[in-house]
Amino acid sequence: MGNMKFFCFWKFLFLFVPTIDAVQRFVELPTYTEVNPGEDALLKCRISDKKGVCSWQKDNKPVGIYRGKYEWANEDSPMGGDCSLWVRAATLQLDDGQWQCQVTASNYDVQDALSSPPAALAVRVPPQTPRILYNGSHIMPGQNITVPAGGRATVVCEARYGNPPAYIEWYLEKERLTAWSQTNSSEVERPRVWAARSVLELGATRSAHGRQLSCRAHHPSYPSPYYRDSYTMLDVTFPPEVSIIGADASSLASLEEGSSALTLECRADGNPSPYVWWTKDGQVIGTNGPKLIRAPISRNDSGIYGCQARNSLGTSDSVKIEIDVKFPPRVTWVGPDTVVEANLFSEVTLECKADGNPSPSYQWYHNPNLSALSGHLEDGYPISSTPQLLLHNVSYTQHGRYTCIASNHIGLEERSHQSEAITLNVLGPPVGEPMTTAHAWSGTEGRVQASVCADPPPRRAAWLWGSLRLDVPSHVGRYKTLEPTNINGCYRYTLLISSTSLSDARVYVLHVENERGFSSHSVALTVHETAHVAPLIAAALLIAALLVIVLCLIVRCKRRRESVEYKTDDLDSEKTVLPADAVYSPRDQPRASARVGTVAERAGPGTGARYSPGALQVRRAAVVLQPPTTV
Repeated sequence: MGNMKFFCFWKFLFLFVPTIDAVQRFVELPTYTEVNPGEDALLKCRISDKKGVCSWQKDNKPVGIYRGKYEWANEDSPMGGDCSLWVRAATLQLDDGQWQCQVTASNYDVQDALSSPPAALAVRVPPQTPRILYNGSHIMPGQNITVPAGGRATVVCEARYGNPPAYIEWYLEKERLTAWSQTNSSEVERPRVWAARSVLELGATRSAHGRQLSCRAHHPSYPSPYYRDSYTMLDVTFPPEVSIIGADASSLASLEEGSSALTLECRADGNPSPYVWWTKDGQVIGTNGPKLIRAPISRNDSGIYGCQARNSLGTSDSVKIEIDVKFPPRVTWVGPDTVVEANLFSEVTLECKADGNPSPSYQWYHNPNLSALSGHLEDGYPISSTPQLLLHNVSYTQHGRYTCIASNHIGLEERSHQSEAITLNVLGPPVGEPMTTAHAWSGTEGRVQASVCADPPPRRAAWLWGSLRLDVPSHVGRYKTLEPTNINGCYRYTLLISSTSLSDARVYVLHVENERGFSSHSVALTVHETAHVAPLIAAALLIAALLVIVLCLIVRCKRRRESVEYKTDDLDSEKTVLPADAVYSPRDQPRASARVGTVAERAGPGTGARYSPGALQVRRAAVVLQPPTTV
């Protein structure tokens, strides 16, 4: 009895202790939803800390819960926070409209009632096939739209009685056009469906004549591909324009006296069709219709030819062409000299002159390899297509031989002439990267390298670090400097450090000097401890050992199986047993390496770096067994 009184006391006290409740709010709001007629639609609405009562409105009118029509998405939704609503078997008349999710206040004295923004539920209705209207009239299939060139045509496309409204696009052949506007309005007699109307302001041009103009209405209720088209043709009227066919550069370039024939055609483009005639040097000449034929051609046929055309809308301008005898180019001068010396970062101008008809084009080639004496263009690469080559701020990379090629076309054949080479020598002090980096492993040989370019060649060089200086080449203790290697006027200097230790990690400076000056180049050496690699090597060795064991087991099983088949089934078969020495082991590394090479050779030249799984495992094992030397 005493315990019961104690419990009632605390329960009574708990009822009178004030509590702080969280305010209910929307977690998920209803969104725009489309649904086909007869299908179900889910209108989502979720509330956090819900205490009020859920309800829905459509077009500002309350909607009740009816099984088979309007149902809660979650049976426990009136008590929980999920107020989502299923709209079953949606119809245009009953369900298309604006829906709102609402929740009453937590209490009569709490102002936390909720009402979502209206969200549209669209019950789809396919619109009619679009139709094109011009000047207020419906354009029937096969009819054209006639408009003068330079004028503007206002064309309308309608797609009516759809829900939601159709989206309309315009195309001229495959080119998409931008419509002036699209308006969507509800049909007067059927307010829940829409009429989509797109207006296109089309500028008529000559190139648009005879092209197809199409109106495309997109709607999800259409059968796949979910759009329908309506077509018409453009009839653009314009005075004639003429062009000469057969007068391309290649055909005119082939006109050499005594060996060529000339055939030209005057093609007139006009609507209506025009009449065509030819002139030579301003005088009308007799031809076979629109074609002009001269075979064989002679120097007397040289001159300026023109053609014109006329229709009911006007006369075209005369299009003219000049016929001339051609000859190949020849380089007459290149300079300023065959050998040019220039200071580093100065300016150098090289010039090439040539005669030819047609006027030749120019191409400069640069070959940085002065040791290549062949003079072939394959040894160089193109750098400029102007007769005058201007080099700004010349550097060592621009030294070498420069060759000019003059070329033109006569007929289908290219004619060209090559100049003698100009040798450019760039003179200056040593130049290279001011700061680079290098890496080495402790206990191995470290390699510090720096590259410089210079002309004249460097006469002395030295490596400096701390208070030490080591000339090139020389050898002191653990340090050795090598003779530089020369590649096209650039020199690579190398400092070798045997048994590298962490104390060797520092900045090494290369000092290089020639007759034009000197320069210094720093190399920061980073030394890595090999102790960090030991666990990786041990793990790799373990994996390699496991792979070797697996391979041995596979080969042994295969040998037993094939031996049994050999004895019992077919003594003359071509089955062979893989020999035991085909399996890679750490004691047979040279043979495994040779076997990897065999696999790569069998892969053929087109396989590149692809390997079979066995070859790849052997390759990995071979790499793992070798300790790292230098980085």
